[in-house]
Amino acid sequence: MQAFNWKEYEEILGSRGIIGLDLETTGINRNIEYERPTSAAILEANNDLNNPEIIINDKCRLPYHVLPDAGALNITNINPMQLLEEPLSLFELTNKIASYLKEYPEKIIATYNGASYDLIILRHSFFSSLINPYLLSNASDDRIHIDLYNVAQAIYCFEPTSIAFHKDVTGKLILKQELLAIANGIDPGDAHAALDDVKVLLKLAKLFEKNTPRIFFSAIASGNKKRAINLMTKQLFFNYGEVKYKERLAVKRTPTFICEDPSYSNNLVHFDLAYDPIDYVFMTAEEIAPKINRKGSPFFTIKSNGSPVILPGELSEKNGLSIDEASRRAETVQDNQGFKENVLMACDINSRKRPEWQNPDFPESQIYSHFIDNNDRLLSDTFLQTNNTEKRIEIMQQINDPRLIDFAKRILASEHPNCEPKIIMNFQEFEAERLLTEDEVPWRTLSDARRSLEGLESKGKKVKLNPDILSATKNYYNLVEEEIRK
Repeated sequence: MQAFNWKEYEEILGSRGIIGLDLETTGINRNIEYERPTSAAILEANNDLNNPEIIINDKCRLPYHVLPDAGALNITNINPMQLLEEPLSLFELTNKIASYLKEYPEKIIATYNGASYDLIILRHSFFSSLINPYLLSNASDDRIHIDLYNVAQAIYCFEPTSIAFHKDVTGKLILKQELLAIANGIDPGDAHAALDDVKVLLKLAKLFEKNTPRIFFSAIASGNKKRAINLMTKQLFFNYGEVKYKERLAVKRTPTFICEDPSYSNNLVHFDLAYDPIDYVFMTAEEIAPKINRKGSPFFTIKSNGSPVILPGELSEKNGLSIDEASRRAETVQDNQGFKENVLMACDINSRKRPEWQNPDFPESQIYSHFIDNNDRLLSDTFLQTNNTEKRIEIMQQINDPRLIDFAKRILASEHPNCEPKIIMNFQEFEAERLLTEDEVPWRTLSDARRSLEGLESKGKKVKLNPDILSATKNYYNLVEEEIRK
């Protein structure tokens, strides 16, 4: 087996450069497609770890129908009344982020848990701002994203003594960025402030690069969907580590690829070579189906679009498998075409047991309903390239996608106070209906927001509360209601 040449990816890092990205958002407890940034920071690493170049460090005004959660504001220490005075609107901040990312597609993006949160928030924010929601996953750009949370998991599994890890009084591993930083002597600064969080994650990236280069540069090697799929499918076997969220236990795997799940194209199904395939190759599809992604089973999936860290096969010895034994077991799997076909059929069995997908009712939830066609994509780009109200209305009238039409109307009403009175009136009615409804809806209503405030206040000493932020949040909710009832 050819050893992993991490020097190749060190050169990629040196030539491309690395930026850190972090968002503070309106909340984390509801449906993610309705949460939006309240602030954003993008910093580029340089030779001075303490003074990276600040590319973006902004907060933004929120449209009234995007209500922030009281708990989120308390954590981030963001005063919503002060947000009203910010020069950038949410739409403008979103476009500022997109413009930078479009201009510098070569930059390696580092986040901490960004694959599951920040980049998802960005995708939905782009979508509702008429920006291509798949800006960061365009295969032709060969963008690279590394999720340092996933890197930390891989380190804990395969090189746990190379850095320090925080454990609570019960001995349970805690992988929060702030605590990981403190454990390794890094000042977390103002944790949950986007600027300081990015400074910290860039320092963690440097720590990982220095102490565990084989794992850190494996993250770069598998830093996008195409690269990850190539590494998972073109090698006889590789290694993969994750920390189970509830148990916080390290799970080391030495997988060999079997198939792509036909019902979830981003899910690649593997066999963990820590298990002897001889015990499984004669199973039927019906026997395999309930074992996929079950605890104690060799059948599991990796999301190719989830910034997985695909580790080189040479690390199998740290999983109790010699390279020779791992190779022999992998060949047993790869040489048994009937077994691989049974796994594929097992995926189909599982897909038929899932409830039929229902098209959501609201535009924000419909991002995956269908792709935006090329004509509407071009019209959306043209809409964004002009600030002229009349031209934007003219362009909107040519768009066919009802989701994009809805978003365009919101942008016109919120960004152009001189817009047609009918568009303004319809938008005001939309905001009032959104915020005042008592129906079960996926966004945060005024009733929901006030419950979040009451729930926070009821926790008393159990949670560190900022009375100034709480007071401002209450005033903000009152102001929003007053405005939409006019």
